[in-house]
Amino acid sequence: MDNRTIRELELLGHHAWVAEEKMRLGGWLLRADHGVTRRANSVLPLKSPGLPLSLAIDSAVEFYVCRNLTPRFQMTEASQPRELDEELAQRGFSVGLQVDVWTADLSTLVGARSACETEILPEVTDEWTDTYRIASGHESSTMTTRFAIMKRANQPSTYVKASIDGSVAAVGFGVVEGSWLGVFSVATLPDMRHRGAATAVSRELGTWAKELGAERAYLQVESGNTEAKNLYAKLGFKHAYRYWNRELIKGKESECRSC
Repeated sequence: MDNRTIRELELLGHHAWVAEEKMRLGGWLLRADHGVTRRANSVLPLKSPGLPLSLAIDSAVEFYVCRNLTPRFQMTEASQPRELDEELAQRGFSVGLQVDVWTADLSTLVGARSACETEILPEVTDEWTDTYRIASGHESSTMTTRFAIMKRANQPSTYVKASIDGSVAAVGFGVVEGSWLGVFSVATLPDMRHRGAATAVSRELGTWAKELGAERAYLQVESGNTEAKNLYAKLGFKHAYRYWNRELIKGKESECRSC
């Protein structure tokens, strides 16, 4: 995938998964939200920071240290400036979680087959949140922050649930910006897996997005999640690019000079 499209999808993901606190450093976006999710607590280096690289990195590190957060950069092959990844490595930033971004035509996604019943939810409900908490396995203490992130999406968004025999089996969250649908937070209850619920959620999100004029979809999946990748491949998704987190290892942080 070309660098322009990578940067476009990275920005779409930023708009769909909105941190409580955001600050610009030239063409870098610094995001913080109580340490919940790496995407909402990392630098997104889309363009030049407009400062000497060493000074820009120092400023970003201080931003996170002052908030008692791990200094982190969300890196792709299109990150700017081009020497950033090498410089971060030399400064002690290690490679953390790696995530693959996959894309698909909506026509393929909408055509997926599943017998599960689905429902569009314009607002998150207790049933949706309970299902997501159990299915995702995320710590309960992070749920309030996670849902606040979803609610901040500044583009059309929706929640979907899929049911089997009258019981909720899976949920998902979608955001549309321009011609793209972002598929997020698809999670199936452990005892309901492999019965088409996640497929049904994805299909319903695609149908909803198509009515808003979207033509393609993207999603983010951890590189080691083979089961999820197998599902998305069946839905027509293909690998587009990878992003990786550069995290400053403990003990390498600078002191906070402004707080």
